[in-house]
Formats: sequence, structure tokens, C-alpha cells
Amino acid sequence: MIIETILGVVISAVVGGDVKPDPATLIYKGLMTGNKIIQKEKNKEIDDSIHEETHQLAKDAILKMGGNK
Repeated sequence: MIIETILGVVISAVVGGDVKPDPATLIYKGLMTGNKIIQKEKNKEIDDSIHEETHQLAKDAILKMGGNK
């Protein structure tokens, strides 16, 4: 019950406006994403993903500062 309330508040804050989100779909997608993160942590893959994402962000920032992107 508490989790549903927290997710409801988050959904309301994030979506906002005239759009009527389907809470069931958003909750399902959130749970599936959380499950994927947990699986990556168990398989010790999360560190590799974080490193790769950090490298890509740094690369994009350098290209943007240089005017190449």
C-alpha cells in the first residue's frame, strides 16, 4: 500500500499536464526495470554498465564543447 502511494505521487509529479498516464503500465515498467537492475547487480554487470555510460557522457560532453556534435 505504501509502495503504491509513493509510485502514484512520483507518476503524478513526473507526467503532469493533461496527459492521463496508465498507472498499471507505468508501475509494471518500473518493476521490470528494477528487476533488470537487480539481475545486473547479481551478475556483477552493473559496474561495467556504469563505466560505459560515464565514458559515453564524457565523450559527448567533449564533442559538444569542441563543436563537433
